[in-house]
Amino acid sequence: MRSLRNRLILAFATVVVTAMGVVFLYVVPSLQANLISERTSRLQAVAQVQRANPALRQQFQTNHLSPGSLARIGRAAGAGITVYRQTSAGLVPVAGVNTAAIGPHSPLVVRALRRNTIVTGRSQGGSIVVAFGMGPGVVVLEQPVTEVSATANLVERRIVIAAVLALVVATAVGWAAAVTITRRLGALETAARRIAAGEFDQPIGDQSPDELGRLGRAFDLMQTRLSQVDRARKDFIANASHELRTPLFTLGGFLELLGDEDLDEDTRAEFLATMREQVTRLTKLATDLLDLSRLDAGAVAIAHEPIDMRASARSLVREFRGLAARHGSRVVLVRGDGDAVAVGDEERVQQIGRALLDNAVRHNPEGTQVRVAVERIDDVIALIVSDDGPGLDPSVRDHLFERFVRGEGAAGSGSGLGLAIARELAQRMDGTLTVGSSSGETSFRLELPAEQAAAGAPVPA
Repeated sequence: MRSLRNRLILAFATVVVTAMGVVFLYVVPSLQANLISERTSRLQAVAQVQRANPALRQQFQTNHLSPGSLARIGRAAGAGITVYRQTSAGLVPVAGVNTAAIGPHSPLVVRALRRNTIVTGRSQGGSIVVAFGMGPGVVVLEQPVTEVSATANLVERRIVIAAVLALVVATAVGWAAAVTITRRLGALETAARRIAAGEFDQPIGDQSPDELGRLGRAFDLMQTRLSQVDRARKDFIANASHELRTPLFTLGGFLELLGDEDLDEDTRAEFLATMREQVTRLTKLATDLLDLSRLDAGAVAIAHEPIDMRASARSLVREFRGLAARHGSRVVLVRGDGDAVAVGDEERVQQIGRALLDNAVRHNPEGTQVRVAVERIDDVIALIVSDDGPGLDPSVRDHLFERFVRGEGAAGSGSGLGLAIARELAQRMDGTLTVGSSSGETSFRLELPAEQAAAGAPVPA
């Protein structure tokens, strides 16, 4: 009975057998009792009418009973009739109407005579008996219940036939339904095993509108997303391995060169500077990978506190002026007026700003001017980092926030993770990070909700 198919068939059969059992134990006995009650009521009604019949009462009083009229009463009641008349020798039957099997000493007859009323009961043979007193006599009506029993037996036989047919049909329907359901469940089990084995290329394709169809479509959706996650995982591992391998090979090569005793001091210093750059690159890559893993695991805590965006912009400009000077570029702060308090995490805003400024300085030619501005539009505060460089290729710009995607000029440095992390952090702060680029200008916008808007207060005009 571990099989769902067998349990479904057994369930169908149990329902049918239970229903038939209820019919046998309740419906048939109830039907038989109702038929007997109906016939008893009919005899009682005839008895009440005859007790109120003055002609019949007069016949009893004068002892001139007519066998013909008494026989008509029995025929009207559909029952056997016997009439007893009280004499000095006791109750004696009236000649010509002795068709009931109830004797004069029956408790029903005695009780009816003594109380001069209608008495109802059953004979020893199970027949319905109604006796009623008429002064010095008793009229007894007796009706067998053989017809009622025959009717009940006929109903029982038909119920048995119907039960057998219903059981056969229920078993067949249960078997068909069980086969259909278990076949579809088997397809889901096969798909689950295939997905567990890392195969995501074969959909279930169950388009039925029922629950199993919805479950199958949910499996297909899960399979599609797992396939995307699996591809992303493989790409991530491949890209991360490449990004780690390149600086490690570089460091290994320079270490071998440094072992050359004939190496002059200037060349040695140049090699050491390059090695420091590669170590910095490895450190930044490791930091980015750690941040990315924490974001994916949901382990990055994001605060939602007031941030003075203009103060953050000034801090970023001061921090990157030295780097810009080394690259022959300029970082300038665009002055602005008015309130610019946003809601977010100041540390994460600084992290996003550093990623934007680092890209703008490192990936543009010498002489590029990088501008940092803060502006407010309605209930949004925007930190804008723009430059007057050559702009981004549209094919790169559309994928700039994807992991390990790097623009032109970035082949020698950068992991391609900074902007992906920056956008994820912006979204965690209920903000957005977008890019716009054309020939001669590239602009990144970090937009966060203003403090008043975040608090639900009206924003001043």
